[in-house]
Amino acid sequence: MTTGYPALRFQNMPIGVTYTRPHQHYPDRLTLDSPAVEGMTDLRMVTALTVERTNTLAATRERMRKLGVKMLLVTDQTGAVAGIVTLSDLNSDRPGKIAAKSGEQPDDLLVQDIMTLRGRIEVLLLQDVVAANVGQLLSSLREAGRRHALVLQPGQNGSDDMICGIFSLTKLCALIGLAINTGDPMSTIEAALQKVLGPTPADTSTASEA
Repeated sequence: MTTGYPALRFQNMPIGVTYTRPHQHYPDRLTLDSPAVEGMTDLRMVTALTVERTNTLAATRERMRKLGVKMLLVTDQTGAVAGIVTLSDLNSDRPGKIAAKSGEQPDDLLVQDIMTLRGRIEVLLLQDVVAANVGQLLSSLREAGRRHALVLQPGQNGSDDMICGIFSLTKLCALIGLAINTGDPMSTIEAALQKVLGPTPADTSTASEA
């Protein structure tokens, strides 16, 4: 007996097959007056890059290398965000100091040994980001001395809060045409930002007092 719903034919899976990954398209160029959200990694569109807090530092460094990122969200066993870990954390002297006390090798330490805990992380609110431009985001990161900023989408009635976006200082700089390379020290980034944003308020205050 025939039906109006013929079955599809199954095929053998090819060797070396991978899988599709969501990709966010960024504009080729932004200006200081462009909407800030255009330079945000939108976690509502792309999969968040995470690492478990029990991963070793060696495995975490390799994961960052393969993904081409300098920061990962750290998750606990429930999937909640427990903190962040950055390449700067991995390259700092903290792993060596901790390992010297514990007798372990630095690369054998766990992410939870050096990560920045959730309670010490400040976030930007999505409603503020939506109303801001790229220049404001650069000023915010510059003033805070940070390379990254997380964006929070508040839930209903104080629940279901979610990290919905991430800003990268070096990505924003690249999108507005500044010659910044990944891994450049903050002093180099600051010198480039001064050309487009002018001196910091602290620099202006110091100059007026001189």
